[in-house]
Amino acid sequence: MRTEKIRVIGVDLGYDSVKMMAKDKKIVFPSLVEEEEEGILLENSLEVLKNEELLEKFDINKIIIKIQDKIIRGYNDDSFNTYRVGNYVLNQRSSSIGYSLSDQKYKEPEEFAKLLSGISLLFPKADKIVIKNLVTGLPIKYYEKHKDYFKKELVNTFTIQIKNIKNQFISKEIEIKKATVIPQGLASYYDFIMDNSGLVTTNIEGGLGIIDLGGLTIDCVAFNDGELIKDSPISFNDGVRTRIFKKIQDSLDIDISQDLIKKQILAGKDFIRVRNERYEFKEIKDYSIDKLAKDIALQIKNRWESFLMIDKILITGGATILLFENVNKYLEDFPCERIDNEPQFSNCRGYIKLGKALDRKREEELKAKLKERTNQATEEVAATTNEG
Repeated sequence: MRTEKIRVIGVDLGYDSVKMMAKDKKIVFPSLVEEEEEGILLENSLEVLKNEELLEKFDINKIIIKIQDKIIRGYNDDSFNTYRVGNYVLNQRSSSIGYSLSDQKYKEPEEFAKLLSGISLLFPKADKIVIKNLVTGLPIKYYEKHKDYFKKELVNTFTIQIKNIKNQFISKEIEIKKATVIPQGLASYYDFIMDNSGLVTTNIEGGLGIIDLGGLTIDCVAFNDGELIKDSPISFNDGVRTRIFKKIQDSLDIDISQDLIKKQILAGKDFIRVRNERYEFKEIKDYSIDKLAKDIALQIKNRWESFLMIDKILITGGATILLFENVNKYLEDFPCERIDNEPQFSNCRGYIKLGKALDRKREEELKAKLKERTNQATEEVAATTNEG
């Protein structure tokens, strides 16, 4: 049995996409899950490989995973449920697919199907994965409500089966020893001020606002000297997917998925070709981007104008590439900076950096306690010697 031990893993279970990082490895896939209907799989795919036959290759575009619902829902049932995850859901549809915005998703087995799939594919050669500390976050508006439950559910040992490229299921065991759950907005803050070792290298004087541009949500939050500014959080219940991709989708004469539109835009193309027909959408794209940027700036000004300690805004998230210039233009009174290094992974990097910082803090505390005990023992020996 090959065991992979991980000190810290950063997990961003976004509404639009799932991102994970550990040991200089990273993975991203759409935040989509569908329960597989019984009988739809090929017969040979039901075979579970023995360890000695372990085949270590998996296709991120065809993730199928089996998990035990009893681990998540507490059922007294050892049977497995099967789920399609990520691109495999997307690739079965040409038209629109619904992404979940439920605040209850952290209690559902579908969320754990995403989590365990990502961890398995990060370390394909391991049949046992032991995680010392999984660091993740929750949207600020859901943080207090769900943090304790989510943290409790994460700390567990999961037995899963995941399909390889030979259409066969491979058994894996994933043990999560500790989970750290923080408000999501803090992750980009840690990414900005810390280096890859979790050491603070950027001195933030005064306040810092953060705008996290997500696919389905946009979250804004501000800090002063590392502390959350009360009443600063702003959440938009619709993000780039609704405000830009859906607008483009509605303007076209065909039922094409928003994910295909997104793919074209990120490739720098303002059109989509279907059956030799070319559909242009540059005008509606530019208008939608500008309108969303203007709305974000208006909310920021209305809420943060009175917070005089905020003198800089950090813009992050996967949609930074689309919106930064326009948001920066409309927030002329707030100097804006962007995270240029793969902004969609900013939260993951922040989680990793925080995990390393917490690790170092614990080690320093243990060393301090050991030193204190050693000194105390030395003093006791010296006192006994003097008495003699």
